[in-house]
Amino acid sequence: MLINIDNIIKCGAIFSLAGTVIMIILVSVILIFPVQKICDSNDSNCQFVSTAPGILRSIVSPLTLVTALLTIATGLLIFRFGTRYKLRKSHL
Repeated sequence: MLINIDNIIKCGAIFSLAGTVIMIILVSVILIFPVQKICDSNDSNCQFVSTAPGILRSIVSPLTLVTALLTIATGLLIFRFGTRYKLRKSHL
């Protein structure tokens, strides 16, 4: 039974690592290709456009940030509950 829990803990670590990689890619694309603010004649109607080419442009979005943060949080949650369950089972 503890072997399955070890695999669950490793799965949580992999989820957190994947979210961290997504976050690093997002930050790297934003730093390499900055976002430009394009406004009409009045300042109330502005758009923010990435200067990244092709597929990298679709990476620069709030959805990517939310995905990265939720993946990291899910991985940490799985990792934490897995280690808690493992410690609880070992004390019984």
